[in-house]
Amino acid sequence: MKFEKQLSDLNKYVNEYYSCNLQDGKLSLLMQKITGLLYYLETERSKTHDLYENAVFKLVKGGSTVARAVNEANVLYPEMYQLRRIMDGGYRIVDAIRTNISYLKSEKQSIN
Repeated sequence: MKFEKQLSDLNKYVNEYYSCNLQDGKLSLLMQKITGLLYYLETERSKTHDLYENAVFKLVKGGSTVARAVNEANVLYPEMYQLRRIMDGGYRIVDAIRTNISYLKSEKQSIN
């Protein structure tokens, strides 16, 4: 799966979560899809992080200060920041879905 496709799919599922009826049982499916995509994005983040760290190392070894090397690596690998922020948001959404599922389950048990 390509990085852009993964982000597009994640965005689609997040939008479905925000627009779905919490009573229709779709939450578990959405959580499954989102957590699966987050796994794949973690592999992308890991690969990008290795490239980013190698760039910083080479720049420092080439005479740049650490601060300058980090700034240059941020320009070379802007997806590092993007992945970090999007994935943090994705994990918060998974937490919200899990909370909704637990609430619905407890409501169902209290009715019975």
